[in-house]
Amino acid sequence: MKRVQILLSTYNGETHLREQLDSYLALNGFENVKVLIRDDGSTDGTLDILREYVERHGFELIEGENIGLNASMHQLVQKCDLECDYFSFSDQDDVWLPDKLERASDMLDKEDSSIPLLYSACSTITDASLEPKGHTLIARRPLSFYNSMIQNACIGHTQVCNRELIKLLRLHFSDDIYVHDSWTYTVATAFGKAVFDPTCVALYRQHGSNVIGYETGRFKNFKKRLKRLKTGQSRRYSYQLKAFCDLYGDMIPDEYMRESKRYFDKQRNFFTRLGYIMTTKMYRQTRLEGLIFRAMYLFGKYNFKKQKESTQI
Repeated sequence: MKRVQILLSTYNGETHLREQLDSYLALNGFENVKVLIRDDGSTDGTLDILREYVERHGFELIEGENIGLNASMHQLVQKCDLECDYFSFSDQDDVWLPDKLERASDMLDKEDSSIPLLYSACSTITDASLEPKGHTLIARRPLSFYNSMIQNACIGHTQVCNRELIKLLRLHFSDDIYVHDSWTYTVATAFGKAVFDPTCVALYRQHGSNVIGYETGRFKNFKKRLKRLKTGQSRRYSYQLKAFCDLYGDMIPDEYMRESKRYFDKQRNFFTRLGYIMTTKMYRQTRLEGLIFRAMYLFGKYNFKKQKESTQI
């Protein structure tokens, strides 16, 4: 396995943190793995745990102020070791399976390393005690920029980036990023390639305090979608897309810029939105999700607004 650096941002995670850190130590090929952690101003026992693993296992630790998950992850990207071949994002409360990084390395090794590459995979959803409940989305449609504009099909704690993608992520940061893994998926598919592994590589713990969280079953996901609609969260994809277009500008391929411009220009009124959803190249991973997106866009739930809701996570 090639050299991999794990990037972890922690915040008040003492309850489940040890299990996550111990699962790093149990990884196949751990001798080729480095661990870089940034603590985002924890006030519980998280730092004591992290200092222990720094002392015993050589993990690297940055003790920072509370700036939010997205900004904290960006600082990790800025400070990661570019001598490594791959970089793996991590949450603080999951458990990785031993072959996670081995599988990622094997798949990425088969691709063109001169372009930005992103690996992602499936995870087993569990309750707080790690009892299985289901699994995360398996990508059935292509991973592409047109999907990334309105959906993150590459769940963050499974993401592994190559060096070229990390270099691109280092260039820009915005307060309008919805979540860092969604941003990573957009950057990867705009300039390179994303690959998906349908094998479950981690236990994704749902304990009621997850930053984003995940539901099993269509009905529960539909309820969660309605809740997001009521709170205006769907617009955050619009803020993120606008930030991406503004920041990466002339680097973005023309076809992607044209579709992004249409996405915003057609938001003017009901009839222009109707025309857009009939011709858009955007899509979500399932037919039901696609229908929900079209209905929400039609009724203005994705409309970009200058006075936007807070997006810090």
